[in-house]
Amino acid sequence: MKWSRPGAARFEAWRGRARESILEVNDGIVSAAGIAEGFASVGASPQTLLLTGTSVILAGGLAAAGARYSEVRTEWEMNRALIDAERASILADPEGELAELAGIYEAKGLDAQLAGQVARALTDRDPVVAHTDAELRLDGLQSASGALPAAATAGLSYGVGALLPLSAMYLVPLGERMPITFLIVLVALGLTGWLAARLTDLPAIRLMRRNVLLGAATMVIGVLVGKAVGL
Repeated sequence: MKWSRPGAARFEAWRGRARESILEVNDGIVSAAGIAEGFASVGASPQTLLLTGTSVILAGGLAAAGARYSEVRTEWEMNRALIDAERASILADPEGELAELAGIYEAKGLDAQLAGQVARALTDRDPVVAHTDAELRLDGLQSASGALPAAATAGLSYGVGALLPLSAMYLVPLGERMPITFLIVLVALGLTGWLAARLTDLPAIRLMRRNVLLGAATMVIGVLVGKAVGL
């Protein structure tokens, strides 16, 4: 299937958001699983697990949302500052900036005359867009309001991931709680690794193995810490 340029850009933007969500789900699974296994290793009651799980989901989700909001907002502010600086440079020396733009296209392989024509045509259309695209690889400035949806998605994704091991730990009978939760978490991490591979075109086996090994190590450490503190 061939995509038009706008269609391809939208698809790549969707893939980027999906990758970020998968990473947050993965973080939620791993962190909650380590904590849950640690508490379960010392025989924590279902009430304790419920309280701990609720705290993990709320605190972790809010932390993920806050970090994502700060990241998106900071990126937007940096890009805005770059665009404002470029606009000021164009206003201060339009001919010099035009020559600079022509030089960029000439460096890419166009002859001097054609590079000048391209630079002139793009500048006549929108000088700021022409310069930010050629010099900074910025295709316009997205709305700052996008930070809030991104933050909400990050927080919810983390919460969904954390809910899986915590629910298993709470619902499974006491004698089977730890091994079944361990198995469920490893299967879930394998799935998130596979999904990440589909979204990044990286080898699925590598990502799945990495996720499973890191998750298993986290849970083992959680159990060891629980045993040590419980003593």
